[in-house]
Amino acid sequence: MNMMLEVDVLYIKQIEQSYLPKLRKLLYLLAISAPCAPNVSQLSKDIETSRATVMNYIKYLTDARLMNMLYTEGESFPKKPAKVYMHNTNLMYPIRPETVNAQAVRETFFYNNLHKGHKLNVGAKNAHFMIDKEYNFKIEESSRVRNNPDLYYAVEKLEIGNENLIPLWLFGFLY
Repeated sequence: MNMMLEVDVLYIKQIEQSYLPKLRKLLYLLAISAPCAPNVSQLSKDIETSRATVMNYIKYLTDARLMNMLYTEGESFPKKPAKVYMHNTNLMYPIRPETVNAQAVRETFFYNNLHKGHKLNVGAKNAHFMIDKEYNFKIEESSRVRNNPDLYYAVEKLEIGNENLIPLWLFGFLY
């Protein structure tokens, strides 16, 4: 990750080397709480910069494939994202391996495998994601969920799908 920050972000975005500690701190703060709705005001205080700069830095981290931004339908950058995710589940473990949340890993896996070929937004009520403005998905650990026919479920501990229950591992083939 250091190399990505030092080369990809600093060089490509033409940011001065002196701002690297702020960028690192922002990445750390987002990574330990992802997936989360970023509190831009608090982040700007924490890294001692403006809110606009925080939003630009989050965009730079997204462009460097370190973070992903999820918006409500009809919104996009420079507005504040509804949630930020790590770009890849593998990036979650080096930062704080003892506190990686299993639900965060499931959601990050799902997001990462669908964001390239599909339009992802915040889902409707009780759903984590809306895919292509049509399909609402809820990410679950097991198939012992209250089944809502209006939702599709991506379920981790499921080998074979049935109706609106889809094994989470199948989404790995979309990458």
